[in-house]
Amino acid sequence: MPRSLVGVAFSLCAVFFGVLTGMLVKKLSADVTLVTTLFYRFLFSLPILFGVGLAMRGRAFLQINQRKTLCFRVFFGFCGIMFWFLSIRNMPLGLATSLFQSSVIFITLMSPFLLGEKVGVYRWTAVVAGLSGVLIITNPFSGQMTSAAFFGIGAALAGAVLSILLRRLGKGDAPVSVACWYNASGFVALSIVVMILPAQFHAVSPPVLLDLIFLGAIGAGLQLVLTSAYRYADAVVVASMRYLQMPLSGVVGYVVFSEIMTPTEIFGAIIIITSCLVIAWRELVRSQEVNQPGI
Repeated sequence: MPRSLVGVAFSLCAVFFGVLTGMLVKKLSADVTLVTTLFYRFLFSLPILFGVGLAMRGRAFLQINQRKTLCFRVFFGFCGIMFWFLSIRNMPLGLATSLFQSSVIFITLMSPFLLGEKVGVYRWTAVVAGLSGVLIITNPFSGQMTSAAFFGIGAALAGAVLSILLRRLGKGDAPVSVACWYNASGFVALSIVVMILPAQFHAVSPPVLLDLIFLGAIGAGLQLVLTSAYRYADAVVVASMRYLQMPLSGVVGYVVFSEIMTPTEIFGAIIIITSCLVIAWRELVRSQEVNQPGI
């Protein structure tokens, strides 16, 4: 099978796992606290990630060269997953996913300052349009902007910084090692939170525990298939495929949770999707220009 098709297959798996994650977090919001959800999410992802790390790197599976960058990755990873889960718990799944996936707009906005990348007129136009889509969804000037909208924007901003940090880490460290450290740190941090705030953690029933185990396994799988997707396909292809998660989440939210987005919210989400696709298209054009001889 061609490498590009393998990359597309892994990208579609990442979309599927992302939708499943959102669905499970939304379902669990009625049964357990955020702290409980995060604790088990990190706990049950560790056996899979550590097993894969040992299989791929042996005893060196925890070796990290860029330790300072890893610390920032852990911090912004915590912020991203916390804000994302909070937004899913408090707003329609499709809407939360649209805000979270808008991180590519903020990546483009930050890249000239943090990565020294040149952003052309097409991508700047897409950024402005995408930000207008975010404004349409959150409607901050109406005086009715909810905390859930702040959580969604916070998840997108943290995700943007996280993507830039992962680019740097990918140049000198194995992605599976980074994932092991991140999830192990998350488990330790949540264990401390549980000891400090025991009221936020409680026993769960067997059906809920099964969902939490599934959430941890899906979280580990999502990180692994994303890593594999970037290995076999261009970053632009992977990013473009992941935007399918926005409309799919909206459909799942409507079918499973009877959530209905307003026409204004749908319009804003369409603007965000379109802007992200334009940015991805320009990235593809730029990469082709760089790879052409004589340019």
